[in-house]
Amino acid sequence: MTGEREAIVRRQLGLEPAGLATRMRLAATEALTMGLAYATPLWFARSPTAVPAETIWQFFTRPQLPPIQALVDHWPLAARRERLLREALSVSHADGIQYHYDLSNDFYALFLDRRFMFYTCADFHAPGDTIEDAQLAKANHILGLLDPKPGERILELGCGWGSMLRHIHAATGDAENLSGLTLSHDQLAYIGDKLGLRAEYDDFITRDYGVETLDKVYSIGSFEHIKPDEVLPLYRRLHAALRPGGRAVFHFFSLNGTDRWPTSMLGAQAFFPGSVLALHTDHLAWAREAGFRLIHDSSHDYRPTLRAWFDRLVENRAEAERLVGVQVVNKYLAFFATSWSFFNLGKATLHRLVLMKD
Repeated sequence: MTGEREAIVRRQLGLEPAGLATRMRLAATEALTMGLAYATPLWFARSPTAVPAETIWQFFTRPQLPPIQALVDHWPLAARRERLLREALSVSHADGIQYHYDLSNDFYALFLDRRFMFYTCADFHAPGDTIEDAQLAKANHILGLLDPKPGERILELGCGWGSMLRHIHAATGDAENLSGLTLSHDQLAYIGDKLGLRAEYDDFITRDYGVETLDKVYSIGSFEHIKPDEVLPLYRRLHAALRPGGRAVFHFFSLNGTDRWPTSMLGAQAFFPGSVLALHTDHLAWAREAGFRLIHDSSHDYRPTLRAWFDRLVENRAEAERLVGVQVVNKYLAFFATSWSFFNLGKATLHRLVLMKD
């Protein structure tokens, strides 16, 4: 690995390679201060040797005894959770995105689908579906919801590796009016070099979109990075930017229930620093307050996608370890397993919204 990549890997782990005593001390301190949802994935990640994949999967996905689950769900206490998460929200959008995504395009290619490189929930419709089948089904569903036409000005917020840009371009043949925004240097280079499509390095959360400059806008898996107090202002700017009759399609997961500062969001800081999900009920209220009319809200199961990524990373573990090191691979396996449990416990749900400007 280059010096830059080594620095990213060290940043992912929060420490230089360390012995068992140091790992145990860190785990105890983090469990006490940040809770088990944060400490346990990092315990596995910091192992200097490859942790067996099945050990990781079973640890995070098996049902916990009620007292242990209660500890995971309620420690730290509510007031401390809110304070810690408000502090976490000080991380800039760019730093949070680059922390997770600017690791290695080649690393992500080892476990994502080979057609699109979608890093978002897929639609598995049959037991024999591959991740490629499921991501194509997702892309087609979103294409139908967006209903793009040649000549329409269409913008993607947080465009990843350009997966959906490419799919829309194939459907409309219009590249001139299609563009995306990203804060990942690696993804921006990939879109320009590999796809030849238009993307800009800019923060879609704070960007000034102007007035009636767009016909359609969409996002796939980037609204999770919007800080809760930024959601309503963004909805307002996007509503103003759309022409009358304009459409917005958003694919994202949001919190269920009523707790705006759950322990799961402390756990998320190990993987996406600075990201805290909003309640789904808040999203719907804010969209209406901004002037949108909701015409579609569907929910989708993220668990099969997470299992597929886990299995494919295991299949390609040797190459992944060569690219980013044993400990980062441990961390991503823990990320997929703990995320599966997050959705299995009903903490959040993946939604697709279609919002209209009348």
